[in-house]
Amino acid sequence: MKMTLILSLAFAASVLCAQPQAQHPPAQRPDPLMETLFPPELIMHNAEAINLTDEQREKFEAEMHKAHDRFEDMHAKLDKQRETTAALLRKERVDESAAMAQFEKVLDQERELRRAHLALMVSLKNELTREQQTKLEQLKKDLPKPELAERRPRPDKPPPASLQEKMKKLHAGVKKLEDEGGDASSIGEVMRDLKPLMDEGKFKQAEELLDQGLKVLQQQKR
Repeated sequence: MKMTLILSLAFAASVLCAQPQAQHPPAQRPDPLMETLFPPELIMHNAEAINLTDEQREKFEAEMHKAHDRFEDMHAKLDKQRETTAALLRKERVDESAAMAQFEKVLDQERELRRAHLALMVSLKNELTREQQTKLEQLKKDLPKPELAERRPRPDKPPPASLQEKMKKLHAGVKKLEDEGGDASSIGEVMRDLKPLMDEGKFKQAEELLDQGLKVLQQQKR
């Protein structure tokens, strides 16, 4: 449950960073690359169903923990590049050369982030047996399309700042609790529905869930 919780928070955080602002986003086409891979949360949420061994689980958790820390850093760098680009575009007279050069830095950071996500999923797939991959393929087919991580629909409105702050607070608190040898499994049970709520744009319910998680975290510290 330890890494399942961190993974849920990580993917929800990635949703926060990727929300579009368009009122009518175009329908997404199936991605042939993602069709052949398995999102990390799909693997971990179905660990028992695919008979994931203890050795596999430990290796996956180690890889995902390492990747999560790296993704956080990469998202922070991407946000910084976007903010710098936005500052250039806010000027009354935009220096086109400077703006385009800065935008290239945004694209470079996005490319690095996507490459890192792909590398993680390739690494995880290579550790799965043929039988496990076949089972996961079936599980993917049985899921409603919106639940597939790489093809989920994006809500029209971005999440409120208060939700993002609570997300960061809970994540930091859980990490500290686990680093000190504490048990975050009870928080994991509370946060089980966080990702589906975020995917569907139900930010009010997601924020209420975060409030519950923060309450449980506070009780754990006593």
